[in-house]
Amino acid sequence: MKPFFFTFKSINITWFMAIGIIVTSISYIISGILAKEYKEDKNKIEDIFMILLIVGFIGARLSYVLMNLQSYKDNISSILKISHYNLSLLGGVVFGLLTLMLLSKRYKIEFEKLFRIFVVPFYFSMAVGIWVLMFDHLLLASTHLKEDPKKVLYISLLFLIGMGMEFALSKKSNNKYISFIILVVVMFLYYIV
Repeated sequence: MKPFFFTFKSINITWFMAIGIIVTSISYIISGILAKEYKEDKNKIEDIFMILLIVGFIGARLSYVLMNLQSYKDNISSILKISHYNLSLLGGVVFGLLTLMLLSKRYKIEFEKLFRIFVVPFYFSMAVGIWVLMFDHLLLASTHLKEDPKKVLYISLLFLIGMGMEFALSKKSNNKYISFIILVVVMFLYYIV
């Protein structure tokens, strides 16, 4: 399979970028739908979505750089060379959660409610986005998934199960931490698969 989804003159769109754009767009729509379900202002939720997207990306990059400082010692300018090969999922999640805490205060919306709105698009994005690894053999060889399509399927199913559990348990359970517990378990399982 070709590494590029679309090529026109000097414009090259990789599979990662194409799937990323599609999944981000769908997640944006899901956030808007959940805003209505949780009786929140759709415009506020869409603004928060865009902020989380940007801060999560920056957090993923900063975390990767901090975890691999030795790689950037001799060439500091390479810190600015960003690709999907050099991002940290865990860093993006942590920065996203911290940002969500700050935004909940700024927009005067309960953190738990915002978390429940945005964790569903996260699970969806990961369940679909993990398949990019099947198209990107260089990345596949450098991760804990190796070149095993079964593991990619398991990871995708793991995030779909997380999303299903969120839908099934978050409104029925009186425990305000249930959504956070589900996320922690899903992320833990992601790293041990």
